[in-house]
Amino acid sequence: MPENLFDILIKCWAILYNHVMKNTLEHISFRKNWILSEKTVNLLGQCYAYVNSMLNIPIRPDYNQELHSVSFKKGALATTAIEGNTLTLEDLAQIRNGKNLPPSREYQQREVENVLEAFQIIYKELITEKSPYLVSPEMLKRLHRMVGRDIGEAFGGDPGRFRRQNVIVGAVYRPPSFELVEGLVKRLCDWLIREFHYNRGQNFDDAVIEAIVSHVYLVWIHPFMDGNGRTARLLEFYLILRAGIPTFASHVLSNHYNETRTMYYKQLQSASETGDLSAFIEYALEGFRDGLVQIIATIHKEQTELTWNNYVHGLIEGMQGKNSKTMRRLRQLAYRMPADRFCGLNEIRILSPGIAEEYRSLNDVTIRRDLEVLVKAGLLKAEKGKYRANHRSLYRFLPETGVSIKRHY
Repeated sequence: MPENLFDILIKCWAILYNHVMKNTLEHISFRKNWILSEKTVNLLGQCYAYVNSMLNIPIRPDYNQELHSVSFKKGALATTAIEGNTLTLEDLAQIRNGKNLPPSREYQQREVENVLEAFQIIYKELITEKSPYLVSPEMLKRLHRMVGRDIGEAFGGDPGRFRRQNVIVGAVYRPPSFELVEGLVKRLCDWLIREFHYNRGQNFDDAVIEAIVSHVYLVWIHPFMDGNGRTARLLEFYLILRAGIPTFASHVLSNHYNETRTMYYKQLQSASETGDLSAFIEYALEGFRDGLVQIIATIHKEQTELTWNNYVHGLIEGMQGKNSKTMRRLRQLAYRMPADRFCGLNEIRILSPGIAEEYRSLNDVTIRRDLEVLVKAGLLKAEKGKYRANHRSLYRFLPETGVSIKRHY
């Protein structure tokens, strides 16, 4: 009886706390409190088209691994930068080369490395082992342990344990009383299964929206003393990968939140005041779409360079009357010449170590003659004594159409 009375008193105190702090928890409704506007639906369609395009573009394994590695690094840096971490890609390169950062930045190093290791664990489970699982309280605790491993007191509590005291976030937001956390997390996990029905077959739209909504709800509930934002974005990363989105696009949302940090916090605050997630979903999808566009452009550039090199190689190999040394020089010039600007002779000589070596002992007459051979072959464009690669020649191999096709969103 005394224990029951004690439990009742605790619950009454929690209710009073939330009332006094003007936090009725109405925004944590576990309902589909959002409307997909015409713009949002179009954004989802664009995102699906870009992702589907990525999944159907053959990419060299080494380049795919490079994209994957860069994405994970950018994602780890972005999600920790939102919390104030100042590490850069250059710092990570230094760490990878075996040079630890100064003691004053060890915490930042450990923080980023934790997220990177978490990415790799999730990648192994989802992509390599094909072992997806549903969101659960234990899963969230596990993600939190990954984020907070070996950080110590600076992390604000034991990694993997729900908070046991009340907190204020940013001097404005008061999360639910700690006594309610465990129950709210359980309700969140149950609701995600019902609302987004991953275990009954999930389409692209539901998967992406679940990732975004899960992120916001975890931030709202704020179940841990520290690391809630990082854990929420790690959960979002997990759900993005589980949806079948390529690993090299896994950083896009975290990168968007970091690059628009002021708007990110503004959208979170607005959503917590109204409980309506419509605007946050649209904001997140707009950044997701823009990030996917950048990745497509990066892949397209690499594919263009690969096609260009193959085209150059075949064309030069077919030239009559050229010895092997001359053809090697011609290939070096055509491979390395930029397509976005014209270059004079002095710049061309140092475009690459290969070109520098080929022409080290040759005079300007020889290099000009080689350049004019490439201009005549249609591989270079010339203007006022300067040259650039003529990548436009590749467009002859695109499918022919009678009109220019445009689509307005």
